[in-house]
Amino acid sequence: MEKRFALFLTYCFHPLLIPTYGMATLCWIFAGPYFIQDYRVPLLLISITLVTTGILPALSAWLLLRSGLLQSIQMDDRRERLLPYLSTALYYLLAYYMLKNFPVPLVMLRIIRLFILGASAAILLTACINIFWKISAHTVASGGWCGSLTGLSLMLYAPPYYFLFSVFLITGLVGFARLKLEAHSPAQVYAGFLLGFFCTFFLLYFI
Repeated sequence: MEKRFALFLTYCFHPLLIPTYGMATLCWIFAGPYFIQDYRVPLLLISITLVTTGILPALSAWLLLRSGLLQSIQMDDRRERLLPYLSTALYYLLAYYMLKNFPVPLVMLRIIRLFILGASAAILLTACINIFWKISAHTVASGGWCGSLTGLSLMLYAPPYYFLFSVFLITGLVGFARLKLEAHSPAQVYAGFLLGFFCTFFLLYFI
């Protein structure tokens, strides 16, 4: 039962889905204070994020699998992860460029683009680390989600603590899932979280 739950968490909070969840969270937080009354605006933001950070990287991984450059879609061998990670980082930068002049208030646009940029930095660092050591991409992604909300909570007069606590809980469950499935060691899980957290937190809070 525990392993089934761990698999469920692994797939539901896959690294390719976390940026979309993060964008949806930001849209929800900003809907009130920045008067996003047109529902098409957040839907378009979320759609762009899903396509560029979820669908396109997944399609690229499938093509690499079909061509024989990947042995498994799970990429259990860290040496197989470099090319998928680098291509994913390029898609993240594509999202950053596409959102350059998006029609939302400037404060929100800045935070959204820094969120994407922080995720791009995290995936590039993950690619470099995985050349030598298998860090957990799941906790890198969920840690980035935590870092962005922590930075945002320190910036806003009405901190979204309810989101922050929920995302930290999810991140803890994801870490538990990766350990339960024996996909990573505790050190790889904790290092992934810290890498993702500080990449997004630093950009959002200090820049």
